Amino acid sequence: MARIVPHSQINKENACGCAGIFTAHAAIELYAVAFEQAGALDKLEAFASFYGADFYQLPRNTGYIRLKRENWVVPKQFAFAGEKLIPLYAETSLGWKMA
Repeated sequence: MARIVPHSQINKENACGCAGIFTAHAAIELYAVAFEQAGALDKLEAFASFYGADFYQLPRNTGYIRLKRENWVVPKQFAFAGEKLIPLYAETSLGWKMA
């Protein structure tokens, strides 16, 4: 199995930059922002919790998370293996946070 790791700033900001955006720091919060902007916030739970399990015929997770409306600022960077990861929306305020 291949090991998937995020690309550090030095690997993205060069002539052969790697594709992709680091979103692991706030994936569900970013989905909430996107669904809200699309006027589809009522569809977020099914997208995040049901469709994948149903498609793969797996049992649905019985655990829960909570999102709350709270402004918070995405960190400028994260340390990773001695380098820096720059997250999507670095130093920007988001209006959803996992409680």
